[in-house]
Amino acid sequence: MKKVYLLSCLAVLSLLLLPSCENAHGTQGGWQKVYQNSAEGEALFGEKEKLIEAVRLGYPIRIGWGGNSVEHVTEATFLTIFEGEVFGQIEGIVGQAPRVDSDSAKIRFRLQNHWTKIAGTNGYSTAFMTDYFQDTLVGGGNDRSSATTWYVLYPSHAEPIEARPLWREGSPNWEKWTAAQKEE
Repeated sequence: MKKVYLLSCLAVLSLLLLPSCENAHGTQGGWQKVYQNSAEGEALFGEKEKLIEAVRLGYPIRIGWGGNSVEHVTEATFLTIFEGEVFGQIEGIVGQAPRVDSDSAKIRFRLQNHWTKIAGTNGYSTAFMTDYFQDTLVGGGNDRSSATTWYVLYPSHAEPIEARPLWREGSPNWEKWTAAQKEE
């Protein structure tokens, strides 16, 4: 019995002392904060190139932002790389209305409102709301500035794959990219 206990302890100890395994991106698997921009588009954390690489490789992306004492984080389900910036659009959600009643925080649904947003690494943001009952736009569509945090879901064991642009060959951007690769 002592031998089994001793072997079990050694096995657990060796697992704890093993170096953590990194994937091909030099990160642990799981959600990682990779980039954060200010409302003016300044980099506050990370490298935009890592985010662009993750988008090109098809990794899941989440975006986070806040305002008026509220913080939001959700999946960016439609992503665009344009002129060196990443834009993430979220799927529409039922609107929310935060409230504080008698020292208790609550978030209630705005049952009639459906809301969506696009955020960019350059600080650009836009959103709009539709009224379910009236089937009309009720707000938004205005250009705004928004600080945004960008998260990537890295796989545990990612193979080193080159994150090539998704442009078609022959486009002016493709030619620029391939010329830059040859210079490196």
